[in-house]
Amino acid sequence: MDRSTALQLAADELEERELRTSSIEIIDYVPSDPSQRMLTPPGSIVVFVDRAGAPVLDRIREAVLEGSGEDVRLSQEIYDLFSAREKVSYYRAYRLLREAESFATIRYGARTLATHVFPSSAAGLAAIENPYNGGRLAPEELTLVEHLVPGATGGLAAVAVRHMPSLTEAERAAVDQVPDDQLEMNLTLRADCCDSWTGFVEQLAQITHATQYCLVVGASEQDAPLSAEEIERLGPTASARKLLNRRRDLLGHNHA
Repeated sequence: MDRSTALQLAADELEERELRTSSIEIIDYVPSDPSQRMLTPPGSIVVFVDRAGAPVLDRIREAVLEGSGEDVRLSQEIYDLFSAREKVSYYRAYRLLREAESFATIRYGARTLATHVFPSSAAGLAAIENPYNGGRLAPEELTLVEHLVPGATGGLAAVAVRHMPSLTEAERAAVDQVPDDQLEMNLTLRADCCDSWTGFVEQLAQITHATQYCLVVGASEQDAPLSAEEIERLGPTASARKLLNRRRDLLGHNHA
């Protein structure tokens, strides 16, 4: 099975499913030790998806909200989980999609961040890393759209972990001035990362714009900040867009 066939079959499968939507909770993350692996890289929002009731989602929430240092250990566990996975064929990926009681589309406003997202049948947990410029969000607009087998009793759940980027005062002022009807530009999708992927969401990364969860060690944010003069020339909206592109570039390398 080639890429185009897999995409068409996945689209056909989506049309056969019932829909259920829910808002995705966004929680703010400050790493307990930035020199170690982090749950979420700076300047990104990672959406973690698993079966409803999966203990790992509660562990992620607790690690972020309690700030007890558990985030370092949990980050390593999740990194090891993803590192152990192997890439599968398009045919196998499609079969996994067909067998899933529910798979999801993740949206921010009218923007689709990922499609065909579902946890591994063996190990669970999917995670989608999205570049974020530090601007305002409309939390109710981050949505989990489930595509369920008719009559399904189970389902999926998600939590989004936000790690604010480092911004200068001028950059912060610019993103804060983005109009309410333009907030969708503050968060975007990313479609490239490491190669140790498995399951449909990772195998079809170029098709679905979904990425593997790429935990980082001491993620660098080194880049020339926008000057006050450049921000004044560009205006808030264009400055916010440029900052978002910078986040995408900084997250685009292969992580250690």
